[in-house]
Amino acid sequence: YWLPSAALTRGARGLWASFVVVQADPNDSTQPELFRVERRDIEVLHTESNRVLVRGTLKAGDRVVTSGTHRVVPGQLVRLSK
Repeated sequence: YWLPSAALTRGARGLWASFVVVQADPNDSTQPELFRVERRDIEVLHTESNRVLVRGTLKAGDRVVTSGTHRVVPGQLVRLSK
């Protein structure tokens, strides 16, 4: 996948990671707008200007945190910005 370079965060032992958001509780219809931050390990394959080509534990349909990664942590509850 191609990601903006701002979506990268340092992982364990010099590797890289990105954050994605998943619905906090799909069974809770009272707060469908809440999402939980999860960490995905990735490998940088190529860099080009301000974007990077990566592979790893990302999958199609993941909602990647593309900026402000220094402000979130795994497990944090967030709302999507519009």
